[in-house]
This record gives sequence, structure tokens and C-alpha cells, in this order.
Amino acid sequence: MDGKYYKSLVEAFNEAIEAANDAIFILDSEARVWFWNSAASSLFGYSRQEIAGTQLQKLVVLQEEYDALFDAYKAFQMRGQEKAVGRTVEMEARRKDGSKFDLELSASAFQYRKTWYSLNIARDISERKRAKRELENSLQQYWGLAEEAPIGIISCDVKGKIIYVNSKALDILGSTSMEETKKINMLTFPLLVKYGFSEKLAECFETKKFAIHELHYKSKWGKKVWLRIHIKPNTSGNEIVGAQVIIDDISEKKLLEEELRHLSITDNLTNAYNRRYFLQNLEKEIERSNRTGSQFSVIMMDIDYFKSINDCFGHNTGDLILKRITMEMMKSVRKIDTLARWGGEEFVFLLPETGLDKAVFLAEKLRHLLIRIKFLEIGNVTASFGVVTYHTCDTADKIIQDADNMMYKAKEEGRNCVRFVRE
Repeated sequence: MDGKYYKSLVEAFNEAIEAANDAIFILDSEARVWFWNSAASSLFGYSRQEIAGTQLQKLVVLQEEYDALFDAYKAFQMRGQEKAVGRTVEMEARRKDGSKFDLELSASAFQYRKTWYSLNIARDISERKRAKRELENSLQQYWGLAEEAPIGIISCDVKGKIIYVNSKALDILGSTSMEETKKINMLTFPLLVKYGFSEKLAECFETKKFAIHELHYKSKWGKKVWLRIHIKPNTSGNEIVGAQVIIDDISEKKLLEEELRHLSITDNLTNAYNRRYFLQNLEKEIERSNRTGSQFSVIMMDIDYFKSINDCFGHNTGDLILKRITMEMMKSVRKIDTLARWGGEEFVFLLPETGLDKAVFLAEKLRHLLIRIKFLEIGNVTASFGVVTYHTCDTADKIIQDADNMMYKAKEEGRNCVRFVRE
């Protein structure tokens, strides 16, 4: 090689190393400093003149760290491999002023004139180590809080595999153990698919958006519970890596809501539906009939001579009679029917998918049912019934009025009978 070119190459190499941001130094076979760049001077505080020929232990805080490093270095540089590559180690180092810092050291071997040297690149990783320690402490605190949280916390990866579940989640689901729970895949487990959770989770993964979902769930371990579920996708950059799922047992809240709803739609004396709820259902049935052409009928019923019962035996007796009659009539109607207390001693029935003949048949059945009920104070009671069937363009008011007219016709014609209009 041309001497001038070689000299230029060496100068360029030296300039490149000198300009490097990382501390670079070369050790000889005795681990003494043979080369030292400006970044190494800045990192350790020693000038090139001060450190030249000095062994590495001057830079290392703990003797045992230096001994281990030097032994590894000796074995490393004695291999006799031209392109041997060393390892990267982390240690605590000290500067000239005595201050300590975390050091990352990468070493590579090379041979020059039959002597082995090591090329070392050093970096101050104190900030990185500090951030790592803070992250570990934060994670430790987080998992500690998660374990004590009053809500269930579950973490899963993007494939639906559960990687963490806290004790409260086990309690909410009735799980026998954390290991059993972790066997569940949140995207494919049949019960989660059945109740719609898996679809919501997949949707969150796709949209990368937070979601809240409520479901009435029966867990693998047989526990029935109302859950409010918060799903938050976890991302790394722009990539979804999993999700954090928070589950809250809202069974008591749902029970209270159902009780309040029941109170809002039922008559508090008889437990039949109230007038408001009946009219809501009637409007829905009219809309459905207009859309599908289906039939429905309405029965209006009034207990005969009920005022006399109250006057003679008292309102308490009258209330007991209303409760007993309602309870018996409920046994004779379908789940799709609506039995409501219209007011006082009047009751009304909404019968979907029912023509006039079937509605009249039910009214007669109810009439005979009342006659058979025996009351201690008064023996039995009778009632008058009016039956109508919906016709296109009828309004809710017209249907109720027509049924009421037929009921009063039954009263006028002797009571204890059924009257209807056949067109």
C-alpha cells in the first residue's frame, strides 16, 4: 500500500474516532490505555496525557467488577481470533472527580503486529438506568394498586391471550384460580363470543378506540353477573399490542334499575301493568300491525257491583279481591299479552296476534274463572267484558273507546257477560 495513502487513511480514521460522540479507547494486552478520544476525556474527566498507559481499574468503582472484567478481557484477547467480538457489559464507573455513573461498555478484539488489543466503546447510561428504575417502580406500584383495586383488571395481548388478571376479576367471575382464568382466550372463548364481548374487543383492536360495554354474563364457573366493561387498546407506536379490560360488577345497580322500572310500569296494588305502560304497548302494537298486517284485540273488563263491595265490606276487602282476581287472571294470559289495571275495578287486556274469535273465547274463559273464585266474605264476583279487534286506521283512543262501549253494553244487558262487535 502506498505510504501516503496509508498515512491519509490512518489520519482519516483517527479524525473519525476523535469526532465520535461515544467514548472510544483502546487497551493493550495488559488492559492499559493505548488510545483515548476526546469523548472519553469528556466522559471520564481524564485528558489523553493523564490516562495514557493507565490500567482500566482507574475507571472502575468496585474491585470485583474490575477483576471480573479484566479476567474476561484476558481470556478474550488470548483467543487468537482476528475478528473476535466481545460482549457488552454494564457496570458502575467513576470519573476523575469521584462522581459515579452507570456505564455501558462494548469491546471488540483486533490484532496489530501479533499483539491483541481491544477496541472499547463506552456510553453513560445513567439516565437510561434511572428511567428504567422509575419504570420498574411505577410498574410495581401499578400492579400493587391493580391487585388491591375494587374493580376487575384483565390484560390481554393482541391475540386475546390473558397475560394478567387481578384478584377482584377472579372474584367477579367466580373463577377458581388465576391459572384457570388465563386459559381463556378473550377473542375465541365460546361464552365471550356468545355474549358479544369478543366482538367488542376485536372492534377495539380494529378501530384503536376505547369502548364501554354492558352485558349480562354467565361465566365459565357458572356465576351470573351484570358487567360494565371498559376496553382500552394498548399500543406501541401505531401498532396494537393488546388491551386492558376493566370489569365492574353492576348486578346490584341493574337489580335496582329493574325494580325502579317495574315500579314505573306496574300498579302497586295488583302488580298488573299500569295504564301508561298499556298505552305505550298499544301504540307499538298499532305500528306493528300497520307494518306487518298482523291482528290484535283488546278486552276491557269491569267487576260488577264493586262499589257495593267496598261500601259493605270496606276498602281493605275490596283491595284483597282485586289482588286475588289479578293473580288468577295472570295465569290465564300469555307472556306476550299485556294485562293492566285501567283504574278502580277496571282491567284491560292487549292480545297480540289474536283475532276476534280467540279474544272472545279468552273473555268467556276469564268470566267463568271469576265465578269459580270463592271469597270468604262475599262468596264470588262477576264481571262484564267488552271485546274489539283492531282495524286499519284505528287510533289508540278509538280502540279503547270501542272496548269501553262494548263493556258498558254488557252491563246494560245484565252484566256477567261478554259483548263484542263483529264486522
